Amino acid sequence: MVHITLTIAGSDNSGGAGIQADLKVFSAFGVYGMSVITSITVQNSLGVISSSPVPSQLVYDQIRAVVEDIGADAVKIGMLQTEENVIAVYQAIVDFGIKNIVVDTVIKSKNGKFLLDGSAVDTFVEKIIPVSDILTPNIDEAQLITGMEIKSVDDMKKAAVEISKMGADTVILKGGHLPQGKNVVDVVYHKGEFLLMEYPYVETKNTHGTGCTFSSAITACLSKGIDRIKAIRIARAYVQGAIENSLSLGKGRGSLNHFWNVA
Repeated sequence: MVHITLTIAGSDNSGGAGIQADLKVFSAFGVYGMSVITSITVQNSLGVISSSPVPSQLVYDQIRAVVEDIGADAVKIGMLQTEENVIAVYQAIVDFGIKNIVVDTVIKSKNGKFLLDGSAVDTFVEKIIPVSDILTPNIDEAQLITGMEIKSVDDMKKAAVEISKMGADTVILKGGHLPQGKNVVDVVYHKGEFLLMEYPYVETKNTHGTGCTFSSAITACLSKGIDRIKAIRIARAYVQGAIENSLSLGKGRGSLNHFWNVA
């Protein structure tokens, strides 16, 4: 049986994040990957230099072309960039009854460049968060969405609850920007209960594409019919291995090793 996944995201010409990373992850998990490009970025290991959005009608038409013909068992949503693209993706979700949606809240790059227009943030919260089955913000993104200051695991829990009130079914607040001693703690909030996932903090600068990799790994697992919490655990363990076996590429932040567990 072929398991079919779709990523709706921006193109990263350096190969470490975005569409390129998502398709690598899908391959590593043995699922069939398709893509809808929302933006073309110019970037390398030093960061995002510039980006150009794909017209919203073209985004919608890409989604329609593949889901009406081939279908999709699970979908990952990443960088959308413009309000028009946020609306186009939302409309496609409604029009084509898309399910198993994992949303990576791509708002800002590691070098500080905004990947979601300021005018689009409120629309993203209003349209995309309520249709997400799993939402995977990092600390900075959660602070921006909620307006809360997050400095501890307890703060992460409170923020996850607030985000769930916005409509996200399951919230994974990633703690990579807030190490707890020698460990990283991710907070999962699902059906009114918390799950804390704790992993050793890896001392490396090669973390380009971590968020994309995590969300697409969850998507791959969901496409196989794996239970949601088990899918999250498998994806997090996979990301840990990809960080521990990361690649020193370029002059800045290298990429994760998406095929670290593939012989």
